[in-house]
Amino acid sequence: MPDLVYTLGVWNVKAGQQAEFIAAWKQLGEMFGELEHPPGTGTLIQSVSDTTLFYSFGPWTRLEDVEAMRGNPRTQAAIQRLIALCTEATPGTFRMVAEVPAGSPNRDEAPPNRGA
Repeated sequence: MPDLVYTLGVWNVKAGQQAEFIAAWKQLGEMFGELEHPPGTGTLIQSVSDTTLFYSFGPWTRLEDVEAMRGNPRTQAAIQRLIALCTEATPGTFRMVAEVPAGSPNRDEAPPNRGA
Protein backbone atom coordinates (compact mmCIF):
# COMPACT_ATOMS: atom_id res chain seq x y z
CA MET A 1 0.00 0.00 0.00
CA PRO A 2 1.46 3.41 -0.88
CA ASP A 3 2.59 5.70 1.90
CA LEU A 4 0.28 8.48 0.74
CA VAL A 5 -1.25 10.76 3.31
CA TYR A 6 -4.36 12.83 2.77
CA THR A 7 -5.53 16.15 4.04
CA LEU A 8 -9.24 16.15 4.74
CA GLY A 9 -11.31 19.06 5.95
CA VAL A 10 -14.89 19.22 7.17
CA TRP A 11 -16.25 22.72 6.72
CA ASN A 12 -19.59 24.06 7.98
CA VAL A 13 -19.75 27.35 6.09
CA LYS A 14 -21.73 30.34 7.32
CA ALA A 15 -25.03 30.67 5.44
CA GLY A 16 -24.64 32.91 2.40
CA GLN A 17 -20.84 32.52 2.38
CA GLN A 18 -20.67 29.42 0.16
CA ALA A 19 -19.46 31.18 -3.02
CA GLU A 20 -16.80 33.10 -1.10
CA PHE A 21 -15.70 29.87 0.60
CA ILE A 22 -15.36 28.06 -2.75
CA ALA A 23 -13.30 30.94 -4.16
CA ALA A 24 -11.05 30.98 -1.08
CA TRP A 25 -10.60 27.20 -1.28
CA LYS A 26 -9.55 27.47 -4.93
CA GLN A 27 -7.02 30.16 -4.00
CA LEU A 28 -5.58 27.87 -1.33
CA GLY A 29 -5.28 25.13 -3.95
CA GLU A 30 -3.37 27.50 -6.22
CA MET A 31 -0.98 28.21 -3.33
CA PHE A 32 -0.50 24.49 -2.82
CA GLY A 33 0.59 24.24 -6.46
CA GLU A 34 3.37 26.73 -5.76
CA LEU A 35 4.85 24.70 -2.89
CA GLU A 36 8.18 22.93 -3.29
CA HIS A 37 6.37 19.56 -3.00
CA PRO A 38 2.77 20.15 -4.13
CA PRO A 39 0.01 17.64 -3.47
CA GLY A 40 -2.01 15.68 -5.98
CA THR A 41 -5.38 16.96 -7.14
CA GLY A 42 -7.51 18.48 -4.41
CA THR A 43 -11.25 17.93 -4.31
CA LEU A 44 -13.99 20.02 -2.73
CA ILE A 45 -17.45 18.51 -2.39
CA GLN A 46 -20.67 20.11 -1.14
CA SER A 47 -23.62 18.34 0.45
CA VAL A 48 -26.74 18.35 -1.71
CA SER A 49 -29.02 18.33 1.34
CA ASP A 50 -27.11 20.94 3.39
CA THR A 51 -25.38 23.42 1.09
CA THR A 52 -23.35 24.85 3.98
CA LEU A 53 -21.53 21.52 4.50
CA PHE A 54 -18.33 20.89 2.52
CA TYR A 55 -15.59 18.28 2.58
CA SER A 56 -12.20 18.79 0.99
CA PHE A 57 -9.49 16.21 0.49
CA GLY A 58 -6.36 15.52 -1.44
CA PRO A 59 -3.34 13.20 -1.51
CA TRP A 60 0.19 14.13 -0.49
CA THR A 61 3.30 12.08 -1.17
CA ARG A 62 4.81 12.48 2.29
CA LEU A 63 3.70 13.59 5.74
CA GLU A 64 6.66 16.00 5.77
CA ASP A 65 5.13 17.81 2.78
CA VAL A 66 1.87 18.35 4.70
CA GLU A 67 3.81 19.59 7.72
CA ALA A 68 5.80 22.01 5.51
CA MET A 69 2.54 23.28 3.96
CA ARG A 70 0.99 23.83 7.39
CA GLY A 71 4.11 25.69 8.52
CA ASN A 72 4.07 28.02 5.51
CA PRO A 73 2.84 31.51 6.55
CA ARG A 74 0.95 32.04 3.25
CA THR A 75 -0.97 28.78 3.47
CA GLN A 76 -1.61 29.33 7.19
CA ALA A 77 -3.24 32.67 6.35
CA ALA A 78 -5.29 31.09 3.56
CA ILE A 79 -6.50 28.31 5.86
CA GLN A 80 -7.43 30.90 8.50
CA ARG A 81 -9.46 32.72 5.82
CA LEU A 82 -11.40 29.51 5.17
CA ILE A 83 -11.95 28.97 8.89
CA ALA A 84 -13.25 32.54 9.26
CA LEU A 85 -15.97 31.75 6.71
CA CYS A 86 -17.16 28.78 8.78
CA THR A 87 -19.21 28.15 11.88
CA GLU A 88 -17.12 25.01 12.37
CA ALA A 89 -13.98 23.79 10.61
CA THR A 90 -12.01 20.61 11.13
CA PRO A 91 -8.95 20.22 8.92
CA GLY A 92 -6.86 17.10 9.50
CA THR A 93 -4.24 14.73 8.15
CA PHE A 94 -4.97 11.06 7.53
CA ARG A 95 -3.20 8.01 6.23
CA MET A 96 -4.67 5.33 3.99
CA VAL A 97 -5.36 2.07 5.81
CA ALA A 98 -7.47 0.22 3.23
CA GLU A 99 -8.53 0.50 -0.38
CA VAL A 100 -11.06 -1.48 -2.40
CA PRO A 101 -10.91 -1.21 -6.20
CA ALA A 102 -14.23 -0.60 -7.94
CA GLY A 103 -15.91 -3.80 -9.03
CA SER A 104 -14.14 -5.96 -6.45
CA PRO A 105 -16.24 -8.88 -5.26
CA ASN A 106 -17.52 -8.63 -1.73
CA ARG A 107 -15.18 -10.90 0.23
CA ASP A 108 -17.76 -11.33 3.00
CA GLU A 109 -20.19 -13.19 0.74
CA ALA A 110 -19.97 -16.96 0.48
CA PRO A 111 -18.84 -18.23 -2.92
CA PRO A 112 -21.63 -19.58 -5.12
CA ASN A 113 -22.41 -23.27 -4.65
CA ARG A 114 -21.12 -24.98 -7.78
CA GLY A 115 -22.42 -28.41 -6.81
CA ALA A 116 -20.41 -31.60 -6.48
